Amino acid sequence: MGAFTDAIPDRFIKWIQKQEMFFVATAPLSGNGHVNISPKGLRGTFHVVSNTRVWYQDLSGSGVETISHIRENGRITIMFCAFEGAANILRLFGTGTVHEFGTPEYFELIPPEQRLTGSRAAIVIDVHKVGSSCGFAVPLYTFKSHRTALTNFSLKFEKRDEEYAADETSVPSEEVALEGHGVRQYAQSGLRLYWAQHNVRSLDGLPALSHAHVMDMIPKHGSLAELPGQEKVAVAEKDTDASGFMQFARLSLEPASKEEVVRLAVVFALGITAAAFYVRVIGQL
Repeated sequence: MGAFTDAIPDRFIKWIQKQEMFFVATAPLSGNGHVNISPKGLRGTFHVVSNTRVWYQDLSGSGVETISHIRENGRITIMFCAFEGAANILRLFGTGTVHEFGTPEYFELIPPEQRLTGSRAAIVIDVHKVGSSCGFAVPLYTFKSHRTALTNFSLKFEKRDEEYAADETSVPSEEVALEGHGVRQYAQSGLRLYWAQHNVRSLDGLPALSHAHVMDMIPKHGSLAELPGQEKVAVAEKDTDASGFMQFARLSLEPASKEEVVRLAVVFALGITAAAFYVRVIGQL
C-alpha cells in the first residue's frame, strides 16, 4: 500500500542520501508539450535541507527541459528507487526554483570550491507531498561506479573558456546573436558557447537559461580530486556529433568476477569435449 505525507519522514532522509541516482520529472503547461524525465547521478549532487526542502546541482547536458518547465510552472517530482536492499520507491512532489550559475543564490548553495565541472544551476524544490510505495517490480542492481564521461567533457569545455579569458587570441571564437543581449563572442568548444547555443530554449521553445551564458564570470570548478564513486573507471573519447557533445566509450578496469571465470572455464571445457567427440565420430566413418 502506498502512503502519503506532507513532508519527508525522518526515516527516509538517510536512505535518500545513500542513493546513487534519482529521477526528475517535469512537464510544460501545454497539452501538446513534451513531458520530460531525466535520470541524475554523481554522488554528492543531491542535498536534503529539511523535511520540506531539497536541492541538487544541475550539470550541463544536451537538454534543458527541467529548467524551462520550472521557469514556466514550477511543477516538479523527484523519484528515488531502491535498487539494493529492501524494495522502496519514494516520490517528492514539489515546486521548483532555478538558480543559475553566476547568481548570488547559486553561490550561496554552491561555493566556487564546491562547484562540480559543468554545473549550470542549482535546482531547489519545496516539497509539499511525499509518496512512498513498495517498489516490488523494481529489479535488483549492484552499483559499480559513476561514469566520468560528463565531467570529462565539461572539464575540456571549461578549460577552453579559461584559455579564451586569459588571451582572446589563443582560442578561435564564434559570434552568437542572443535574444535580448545582442551579439556576443565566445570561445569555440567552450561551455558558455554550448549554453548559448543549446541551453536557452526547450524542445517546445520555452525559455531556459537566461543568465549563465551572458555573465562575464568564467565557469570554474572546485577541486580536481576524483569524484566519489568514480573509481576504477576509464573513459575514452569516441567521436563528436553535430552539436559538439562528446560521445564516449566506457572501459571498465575491474577484473572478471569468480563467477565469470568459472562460467568461462565450464564453457571452454564443454567446447573441448564436444570437439573431441566430433573428431572421434568423424574418424570412425
